[in-house]
Amino acid sequence: MLRFRSLLLYALAVVAVHVVAIVPAVAQEPEPATRAEVLEREREAKSQVLTPPEMGRVERTLLALENSRFFERLLAPPEGFYPRIGQITSGSGFTVAPAYRRPRVFGEQGVITAFAALSYKKYWMLDAKLELPELADGRVFSDVHGRMFEFPSEQFYGIGPASLRGEEAVYGIRSSQVGAAAGVRPASWLSLGTALDWLTPSVGSGNGGPSIEEIYEPSRVPGLEAQPDFLRWEVSADINTRQPRGNPRRGGQYKAVLLHVDDLDLQRYSFNRVDVDLQQYIPILKERRLVALRAAVSTSDVDAGQEVPFYLLRTLGGPDDLRGFRRFRFRDENSILLQAEYSWEIFTAIDGAIFYDAGKVASRHEDLNLKDLESDYGIGFRFGTRNGVFLRVEGAFGSSGGKHFILRFSNVF
Repeated sequence: MLRFRSLLLYALAVVAVHVVAIVPAVAQEPEPATRAEVLEREREAKSQVLTPPEMGRVERTLLALENSRFFERLLAPPEGFYPRIGQITSGSGFTVAPAYRRPRVFGEQGVITAFAALSYKKYWMLDAKLELPELADGRVFSDVHGRMFEFPSEQFYGIGPASLRGEEAVYGIRSSQVGAAAGVRPASWLSLGTALDWLTPSVGSGNGGPSIEEIYEPSRVPGLEAQPDFLRWEVSADINTRQPRGNPRRGGQYKAVLLHVDDLDLQRYSFNRVDVDLQQYIPILKERRLVALRAAVSTSDVDAGQEVPFYLLRTLGGPDDLRGFRRFRFRDENSILLQAEYSWEIFTAIDGAIFYDAGKVASRHEDLNLKDLESDYGIGFRFGTRNGVFLRVEGAFGSSGGKHFILRFSNVF
């Protein structure tokens, strides 16, 4: 016991000696002799009390809206009536349409959606769909759908890459579409599908400009004199690794569609078409920066004695492809489109973007090359969340079509 007590007293004495030596040194730390030493000491003091930067009021509000999923709940709620805000089609004008969604029908498997839209430009559409998206544990999907619409002021500039802006005309088209689609998902990222639709187009004079029949001879515009009903059949393969799906920040989508359009009445306007659309998203700096790339090619095959109706030709121009040109500025049987975007996060739910578009139409497959492409560039802003872009504002420049302001309620691709 005496030995243990002696060791304890010795240890306490050693600690006391070190404390006595240290405390005066700290208490009597010399004053800094130079300006550099003063700044160094101030930096050391601040480093001990660092606090994270505070967000501004705008950013706090946007973050709260994103976290509460306000826009999804307002514009795309899981169930019930809601306002469908946007456009019926490119150039139709702004609409706020009543829409309805009812999930969990047909044994909890089905979803019914419908809307009725009318724009101030007198475009209208009725649309309804019954989907079965998760059959067989998500391996099988199907739907039946129908719609009616009228677009009274569609632009037409002639056919071919050399069409002239000064020969602009308008036409109206009214149609119904009834069909069904089905497919399988061998994997979460792969879908194989097929669809069958019955189409009943009717073309007439347009509003808001010279009508198409006043400027163009019927021989220059296939399908202008008479419009048969069509049966359209397609098969598709879709590889989709985008994340998140609504507003991708990484991954890609690679889709191919083979379709056949059959003229049911006149036997003059049947054709085949192949569409390939490739998209890639490359994240930078933890997805706060993004490079988005797209390449899309469409080719048509027409047998001897057949033609593609002008209203079913591929088009370029407008807010979703060649943004520096008017809607449907170029129209032909084949097309190629290349797009690149660089975007960055400004605030929560707001991104800035710069973009470049290039493309052309062609009457022959061999002309689908990188020569003589029409192009444009621009800058814009995207408002949205991880689940989707609800507003896109852009300015497009640098094209032969002049400057264009774009306001869309969807992403570009």
